[in-house]
Amino acid sequence: MKTITRSITVAAKHLYLIPLVLSMYSCNHTTKQTIAITDMSSSDSTVDLSHMIQLADTLYDSKKISLWASDSLSNKFESLYLKYENDKTKSAASLDYQIVMDMGMMSHPGPSYPLVNLGNGVYRADVVFNMANIKDMGKGWLFKTIVKEEDKTDTLIFSLPVHQDSFTRTLLTKTKRNDQLFVSCLLPQEVKVGKQTIAFVLSKKDKEILSNVDDYTVAIEPFMPAMKHGSSENEHAKSIGNGKYSGMIHFSMPGEWIVKVKLMKDKETLSEDTLIYTVKVK
Repeated sequence: MKTITRSITVAAKHLYLIPLVLSMYSCNHTTKQTIAITDMSSSDSTVDLSHMIQLADTLYDSKKISLWASDSLSNKFESLYLKYENDKTKSAASLDYQIVMDMGMMSHPGPSYPLVNLGNGVYRADVVFNMANIKDMGKGWLFKTIVKEEDKTDTLIFSLPVHQDSFTRTLLTKTKRNDQLFVSCLLPQEVKVGKQTIAFVLSKKDKEILSNVDDYTVAIEPFMPAMKHGSSENEHAKSIGNGKYSGMIHFSMPGEWIVKVKLMKDKETLSEDTLIYTVKVK
């Protein structure tokens, strides 16, 4: 049987005064790049979508697809939840997705990870928005949902309202080897006092392509400007594979802290500047 590929354009919901639409989009200027941490696998974890924001949904060909997030989206590491409901007995052969930043004259993908099957038709998509949407410049971030069945492939595009975070979590830096790297800190805006895990995602930018980077050490230095001191018992973030890094950081008292970050390799500092991430500690 010949496979038919089609793109479907439909209208989406308006939520929280933010108009969201589904639109056709051609990735003529992009190359798909997925940073793989895990394969799509089943999980016993359950997600309660009733406590989340529904970004958009559509009903077509007896299938309902909706996209959810725990909060409004900003330029940082985010987890999105894709719910697939099929009224027919025949289930989808496979699901896939891609995130793309459409800036009008040019487009580029963002770092993304394979879908994780959470059960009951819900899938988690972990992505990094390395910039916010730019007003009056293109369509902004798009979530491209791909549904493959035996005889056809349907593609749906969700427009995503990604705003500028008050505390920037994704920064671009250049190394002495002329690499351009997006460094995403996964700390939330507010954390509790004490020692805790700090994680990063590193992706290398080469024209429109972003790929995972594993051969650095992310050196961290927490500092509290108001008290003019840092803390002890910190551990630099080391690669755990596929562009993800993990370390330990100690916030010894409440207040506003900054985390100074440099990229190192073989004990040599390679980043040309120090990256600064602001954190509120309670």
